Amino acid sequence: MTSPLRTFGPLEQSYTGWASAALSIGRPAVDLAVQGPESLPVTLSNHSHAENWFELLTRPLWGLAATKDTVPDDTWAALAATLARALDPDDPWYVGDLAPRGQRCVEAAAVGWALALAPDKLWDPLAPAAKDKAAAWLSAAYETEVCDNNWHYFPVFAGHGLTRLSIEHDASVAEAHLKRLGEFLLDDGAEPSVFEDSAGGRVDYYNPFAFHTYALLHFKLGGDDRYVATAAAFAKRFRSWFGADGAAVPYGRSLGYRFAQGSMWGALAAADVEAVPWAEAAGFARRHLQWWWDKPILDPEGRLTVGYGYPNDAVVEQYLTAGSPWWASKVFTGLLAGAEHPFWTAEAAVPGPVVEPHQAARAVHIRDRAGNVTRLNGQAWHPWARGGQASYGKLAYSSVAGFSHAVAGPGLEFAAPDGALMLSEDGRHWRGREDSDEGVIDENGVLTIAWQPWDDVTITTSLEAAVDGWHARVHVIETERTLHTAEGGWCVPKTGHRSAVGESDAVATSQGLRSEIIDSGTGREAALIEPLPGTHLYWPSTVLPVLKGVLEPGRYALKSLIYIGPEA
Repeated sequence: MTSPLRTFGPLEQSYTGWASAALSIGRPAVDLAVQGPESLPVTLSNHSHAENWFELLTRPLWGLAATKDTVPDDTWAALAATLARALDPDDPWYVGDLAPRGQRCVEAAAVGWALALAPDKLWDPLAPAAKDKAAAWLSAAYETEVCDNNWHYFPVFAGHGLTRLSIEHDASVAEAHLKRLGEFLLDDGAEPSVFEDSAGGRVDYYNPFAFHTYALLHFKLGGDDRYVATAAAFAKRFRSWFGADGAAVPYGRSLGYRFAQGSMWGALAAADVEAVPWAEAAGFARRHLQWWWDKPILDPEGRLTVGYGYPNDAVVEQYLTAGSPWWASKVFTGLLAGAEHPFWTAEAAVPGPVVEPHQAARAVHIRDRAGNVTRLNGQAWHPWARGGQASYGKLAYSSVAGFSHAVAGPGLEFAAPDGALMLSEDGRHWRGREDSDEGVIDENGVLTIAWQPWDDVTITTSLEAAVDGWHARVHVIETERTLHTAEGGWCVPKTGHRSAVGESDAVATSQGLRSEIIDSGTGREAALIEPLPGTHLYWPSTVLPVLKGVLEPGRYALKSLIYIGPEA
């Protein structure tokens, strides 16, 4: 169904259609940003208002620079003039000096990218004094210390801008960043494919929309292919992260960047690296953007909102603000490939069922015959990120059913335990998996996790794919205290739902989707709950089948089967 907030037409799945889409997404941001920092609405953020406005101004450049000749001259003129003001220390709109590990370093990458591709649009029109000030700011960004994770690519792209403009800079700076990035590569067998996002960090969408996309675009701009083979190896595995309908299985932080999830497919085309057949890469990219195109993610002026499947500040991290979602513009970098590239001319291939165990990512991805993806998850939570327990610590994630964030308050309705086993001492205040060992996948594809919610409670959880749409969970629990337990299946939309609850089986159906959880002989009670509105990524209000029980001190094995898929 077409979003009631949609302010531009249907997505045409062609080079020309995507170029139009890049402008449709980017221009509303530019139109607001060129009115100055005070134009930006106030939203939650741990950054300054000026930094947040700078995101709004610069992030659309990832897409606009890739299709620069289709962007109207008046848009480029406004961008050039506003960017010059933002980088001028004597102007009221000055974004501010660079600080070690500061947010301005992030946006320096978009500035460098755009200047490398479109200097005739953004640089040549500037007066000599404006050029001097912009060059000084970008040079400072190139030299500034960044966070020790995927951020090491940001000075590299600032350097690409300096190179294109023939501004002198020390090449050893970029080289040091690139070498450090290589130290985040994980042992992945004979063909490394993933980076951890900092020492001990997570393996999440920062692999496809940061590490690998940047590696491919860096190769495109400068010819350095040191991480291209790694990106190509990841692309083969990345296919299992997408449902046949185009949805990427939501997992991890920064989901508010939305269709940045699919940026790697276009980056492969931009770099002309055929890691998978072009028909497959094209199919994943086109279906992914189409999936988002019909979601109510725009405000009435056609600007991206903060949230995921709908506007919702409650499901994003503390660093996302009104300008942040335009990181999604990176999905359009494939436009660099040109209209005749097979990425645009190939007939899109549709993926089939797959089971993809990936030990380095501590996950098993299953795409069933209905085309939906379930991620069985062995990674632990991310304590720094707001909502990190929900984004990382659940046992399973679904491309068709999304997931929920817990909020403060008593009862399961606040805990929203979809995809999770949660525990309580009093039946009112709940906790899920947080700190834990990383999961281990055996030769049969069974993922096992050991975790301790209390010092005197030890849990070993095993997760296994079953027949289409189903997976099995087994929890071996040794407890020295009395515990209430609650295990969730998958949410479905509350609107129009129907339900059936038996002694050990709960089913909910809605809008063609069916969710079911079955207790396998361990005596738990089935129930249906309504998680607090606004906790879910996809739907404002949901219902959730659960299993509930009470354990006295001792040793137990809780077993369940969980289904999500078509109603019929």
